[in-house]
Amino acid sequence: MALYVSNTGLEALVVDGALDEHQLLRWYGEATETVVSGGVYRTKVLDSGLAIIFRAIDDEVVGIDMHMKGRSIWSAKPLLRIGEQEVLSMTLLMTNQSERSAFIATLVHGATLGQFDESSVLDLQVCAFVQALDIYDSRRMYEEATSIETQIADKKILPYNFIMSREPSITAEERKRFEQAQNLVLIAAPVIAVERKEHGWADSCCMVATISTEMGHLDLVYSESQVPTPLGKGAYVTVQCAISADVLIA
Repeated sequence: MALYVSNTGLEALVVDGALDEHQLLRWYGEATETVVSGGVYRTKVLDSGLAIIFRAIDDEVVGIDMHMKGRSIWSAKPLLRIGEQEVLSMTLLMTNQSERSAFIATLVHGATLGQFDESSVLDLQVCAFVQALDIYDSRRMYEEATSIETQIADKKILPYNFIMSREPSITAEERKRFEQAQNLVLIAAPVIAVERKEHGWADSCCMVATISTEMGHLDLVYSESQVPTPLGKGAYVTVQCAISADVLIA
């Protein structure tokens, strides 16, 4: 995964072009520790519900993820791992139990799961970090503004880059470009709620828009600077985003 500074309104974390290590170390010290095989997770949750997840081995940070806590719960089956796997992190192609929907998600706290395979059903609390977002007044307006060939079915989650990275008719250069962003998915969906979230640090905040998808509700995390006009309930969006999933352990 990554630190989504622009999505989350945490631009104050960047000082002189680099991340503020002193603040990150402060959050690391305040974080809750979860020991897993091969290392530990240290999770700092801000007032907004935004979790900053440090992946560490022998008290050395080997990676940092972000996740927004919320009420969007999906049940899914893992199919295969995607891309180069990071320490204590995994990105998976997954499907619902009917195997009619597919999506790609990075599991935060994934090492707490232990063993699982294609027969496993995982309960996941999900969110998504927006990379690109287009806003329409309705599904009809979206269809009128786009050609039929480029339209995404209503509420569909499309792992477009993953599919294109395996397309035999494209060039090696094109394939590499799709592979580099194969964790991103495309979605066309109605907006059912929008909320401003205050982090409780440095006057920072972000926006969370809940959309309706074929898998269930999904919270989109973005900043107001990422959209040309304010996004509201009842709008229709097409979005390119990275899905984050936190594993729920019974």
